[in-house]
Amino acid sequence: MPIRVAIVDDHTLVCEGLERLLSLEDDLEVVGICRTAAAAAALVRDARPDVLLLDLLLPDAHGLDAIPSLLAACPTMRILVLSMLAEPEVAAEAAERGACGLVSKSDPPEVLLAALRGAASGGIQVPPSRLSHRERCVLAAMAEGRSNEEISRAFGVRPKTVEGYVQRLMDRLGLHTRAGLISYGRRLGPPKR
Repeated sequence: MPIRVAIVDDHTLVCEGLERLLSLEDDLEVVGICRTAAAAAALVRDARPDVLLLDLLLPDAHGLDAIPSLLAACPTMRILVLSMLAEPEVAAEAAERGACGLVSKSDPPEVLLAALRGAASGGIQVPPSRLSHRERCVLAAMAEGRSNEEISRAFGVRPKTVEGYVQRLMDRLGLHTRAGLISYGRRLGPPKR
């Protein structure tokens, strides 16, 4: 059964681009698009999406202000904020109001796709751009199947340091198992040099 996605953004090109991108994925289905927070309330009540992509700057409300009422209308839904404002403070405020993460509109498509899938499976999505380079490298090494000991030797650090990175990645990404981190790392791919 595909992941049901609804989109709330007041820019027609963004909505159409997202709809086309998601239509190329067998496991994702767009179940509705609207342009305002008011229309979003009706959309989530009627369509019952698994994940809602929510822009921050809407004509009738700020997206952050709309999060609690949208979740009240569809409590099983997960909300991913989609915005140009990808500062950590915005992501933190979105999380405080109930969103499971934030994806920057400047992130590559594969980041959005991974975030949608992660959100639907219950994870908390931290934009990869918010992970440090070393965290991304540890995640990539884990995705390659390396053990903590192998990673510590490769990076010239103590195994306890690697354990700290692994725990921090679990906390930041909302993933609770090494297998979850490995799966996310494989979807994300290696960090850019």
